[in-house]
Amino acid sequence: MAASLTLAHSASRTASEELFVVATHKVRDRSTGAAPNTWLPYGAQHAWRPGSRQTLCGEWMNGWTVFWERHFSARPAAACPACVEATLPEASRRRLDHIEPSRVSA
Repeated sequence: MAASLTLAHSASRTASEELFVVATHKVRDRSTGAAPNTWLPYGAQHAWRPGSRQTLCGEWMNGWTVFWERHFSARPAAACPACVEATLPEASRRRLDHIEPSRVSA
């Protein structure tokens, strides 16, 4: 029963709420999976909301590949940390330790 509720909720989400993976580089999938030779993101995986020209972390994505079949997730190690932080609710972001650039003494 819970699975049907989850599916119904995800189906009702609008395209503007969905986040997709975008990346500057891509490679061919050489595995023996069901769809060989499909494109896979290579390097940092950023979050992108359709209709925007920037990733959630603020990178301009002109010329980047959009992986329409991949929804952004914080789980892969290649996920951009700033994009992951941007997906958190405001209350959660306020609790994070913000890292300031270290000051180099002269």
